[in-house]
Amino acid sequence: MATATATALTIPQAYGWVVVAASAMGFTATALGAGVGGARRKFFGKKFDERADVKAIKDEIKKAFPDHKPITGGYPDMGSGLFASLLKPAEWYEFNLAQRVHHNTLENLTFAITLVLTAGLFQPEAAAACGAVYCVGRVMLARGYTSLGPNGRYPGGPISLLPLLGLLGINLFYGFKHGLASAGLL
Repeated sequence: MATATATALTIPQAYGWVVVAASAMGFTATALGAGVGGARRKFFGKKFDERADVKAIKDEIKKAFPDHKPITGGYPDMGSGLFASLLKPAEWYEFNLAQRVHHNTLENLTFAITLVLTAGLFQPEAAAACGAVYCVGRVMLARGYTSLGPNGRYPGGPISLLPLLGLLGINLFYGFKHGLASAGLL
């Protein structure tokens, strides 16, 4: 039976840029969330709250959950609930565009940050550059998607996908390289 050996992990000096890139990726997602907040204020504001149909729904919810704070700003509706169903179709669509951009970013953010942090152990400059390009692509996607609808994903969507593929390639290359070396095959 082979015995396991430990290898010291050396953090490259340029890894600080990887941390900056990962932080920027998280900040980008948070900033896109602020766009949802703006849309929420626009469509679920005071005028919306004063509508009779909205008040009726809030009264029913208050009866069912008397210990909860009063609902404001359309919460917890994420664009497909009771409050959103009261919006005009164009308002519903605009709100959901902002919501979708943010959700799409969150859907791949964990994978993206994991890739940048791990690839940065082997190629810190390339990983940091990929993280920066990812952020630019996400902002471009958000602007295009919220102004043009789903067809506005281009070119931002592909621009944010390409660096993820590069990061994945770095991780797979070094993962296999180290795995094969530890198995004595290299």
